[in-house]
Amino acid sequence: MYKQLLTAALLGSAALLPLSSLAQTSEDQSVVAYDKEYFVKYAPSTLLEMLQRVPGVQAILDANRRVGGTQRGGQQERGFGSGGDQILINNKRISGKANDINSTLQRISASQVERVEIIRGASSDVDVQSQGLVVNIIMNEDESTSSTFWRAGGRLSEGYLFSPDLQVSHNATRGKFDYIVGIEAKQGQHIEHRLDEVFTPEMVKAADTGRNTDNLRKYLRFNGNLTYNAENGDEYRLNGQYEPGNYRKLEPRFSQNINEARQNQNWNEDQTTDKWEFGGDFTKKVDVLGTWRTLFIANRDRSDKTSIYSNVFDSDDIPNFRNNEYRVRKEKILRSSFIKNIFGNQVIEFGAEAAINNYDKIFTNEGFDQGAYSINVNDDVAVKENRYEIFTNHTYNITQAAVLQSSLIGEFSKISSVTVPIVGENIERSSNFSFLKPRVDFRYDFTERDQLRATIERKVSQLDFQNFVASYDVNNDILRLGNTGIVPEKALNYNLVYEHRFPNDAGAIQVDLFYRDLTDYIELVDFTEFEDNLGNPIPRSDIDPISRSGNIPKARSYGVKTTGSVRLGFFGLPNAVVSVDYTWDDTNVVDQFSGVERPFKWKSEHEFTFNFRHDVTDIGLSYGFKGTIKSDSSRHEIDQVASTDNGDLYEAFVEYNLGNNMRLIFMFEHITDRKYTTAMRFYNDHIRYNDLSRLENRDWRYVREWSVFLQGTF
Repeated sequence: MYKQLLTAALLGSAALLPLSSLAQTSEDQSVVAYDKEYFVKYAPSTLLEMLQRVPGVQAILDANRRVGGTQRGGQQERGFGSGGDQILINNKRISGKANDINSTLQRISASQVERVEIIRGASSDVDVQSQGLVVNIIMNEDESTSSTFWRAGGRLSEGYLFSPDLQVSHNATRGKFDYIVGIEAKQGQHIEHRLDEVFTPEMVKAADTGRNTDNLRKYLRFNGNLTYNAENGDEYRLNGQYEPGNYRKLEPRFSQNINEARQNQNWNEDQTTDKWEFGGDFTKKVDVLGTWRTLFIANRDRSDKTSIYSNVFDSDDIPNFRNNEYRVRKEKILRSSFIKNIFGNQVIEFGAEAAINNYDKIFTNEGFDQGAYSINVNDDVAVKENRYEIFTNHTYNITQAAVLQSSLIGEFSKISSVTVPIVGENIERSSNFSFLKPRVDFRYDFTERDQLRATIERKVSQLDFQNFVASYDVNNDILRLGNTGIVPEKALNYNLVYEHRFPNDAGAIQVDLFYRDLTDYIELVDFTEFEDNLGNPIPRSDIDPISRSGNIPKARSYGVKTTGSVRLGFFGLPNAVVSVDYTWDDTNVVDQFSGVERPFKWKSEHEFTFNFRHDVTDIGLSYGFKGTIKSDSSRHEIDQVASTDNGDLYEAFVEYNLGNNMRLIFMFEHITDRKYTTAMRFYNDHIRYNDLSRLENRDWRYVREWSVFLQGTF
């Protein structure tokens, strides 16, 4: 019902809205441009503040903040990735993956921006193929400018300490050079409380358990970007980031059986991290071949973590076991291509990409007995992936209203792993893969405000090599074994999108119908042996249930995503924007333990998000709120089933322009404290025997958090 009400409200607001706008539609009807004059009344200091005033862009910024990198949906994309919504600068993507785009936007001064373009669907003018929105920022390169951005503040978690957050960056244009340098020092604290009730299969209460989780992360982040624009139109860009940090988790726990004394435990984690990334790209005109573009990145992420589980007796901690994890992840990517206009209305790109991924991890689990530790599990795995792609992209501007974009990628890769046991010879494994990945995008503009987009694409996911090595799931207290035999997940995606933009920059509404046909879907699978080497059944009492991450032959997902944004001019609030997203995603996969069909792990069928922002420009005040509402989700494992009632997530903010390019910001997170509630069913052994052991109700709660920041430019 609320979907119909939402559509009616959006259409009604467009009809009643009398305001005029500085947003302009270019000759290409798929592009809406916001010149710098559009933003004057908002007095923005940074590029990020500019984008927050463009209808529909806040959702992209939030998605970048939540996900980061080039991760889309469940599995991470290979290489640089190009699908979905994108943010570009001067028609080009940032040649980095760890280099957070939102952080980069905050370091760029608003005075350096010429205009912001919103590109819908396929376009030959930008450096990506995307069936979603592309935000393209055009910089002003004619003037020598210089500005410094600073931000000071932090977050207060209710009942805990204040966590400071300090940031300063300087950007400037000097002739043909543009540069940005910055540093950020941050302490982030996140608190959660959990209470569990344990029942017998007959629903008789048996025990209470609980834990209070205090996550504290500290890091320094150094950033740098350098651009050189040559006289002949060539462009060279470099960027880098270095981030050392540490993480600590303190989690006091308790368990208490009915009519018995309470027992206390502690779970503690200490982790040090060290990350760096260096990337760059250059664009050069080549007479015969057109434009030559090359991108590269190299990064490393190192982590060293120790976790200890202890029993507490009279305030003394007696260790029960500990886990040690040392992990190094490295990636190197080089991509080069030529882009050339042909026949006046067509563009062709051809090139190649090479990537080398390394993942090395040592995991040990040690039990404590009689004053000493002894090894229970030792998993030492080194993984290497060499991947090579050749590709061609073709864009055909059939008419001013119709664009057909197609591409074909041939991929050749090899994944090899070496497992080093405590005793015996190394275990080596390697697999070779080859994939063809076609993609077709079609865009048709019925009018300057109505557009139809259709996409068919085959995707191959980037494997998460963490699944190759053993790990400890602290939320469920499960030791998860690794599997070096996982293969990449494949998906054939179909999208049909209709978009209508309201007149006078009043907003837009979009409906996206999608279908995903998945093969080699990655989730937990059954490695239990029910027969011996001779094919004889193993007695149930001797069966050891084992699950690992692996591949499920097929799965599917289909649904609809509706998005809309509207200015509230019909309420006399022309500078207020409401944005809403609703997604219905019906997922289906055969559970590998019970054989029943079920939704994807932790995937909600329904998700509704909204965002409201009102800029009261006369007094320099901005305020707003946003929220996320999800339907139930579930998790199925070899000896348990979890059904989760997801809590709603709401945030609010107030900003005040103090003048002199200074702004005061207040944010309130976790307005409602419930994270989610989960009903658990545990079985004595393999779920196929349906022998129920106990029931649990788990209740997770957030701690309310307040943030305050003072920021400015000079």
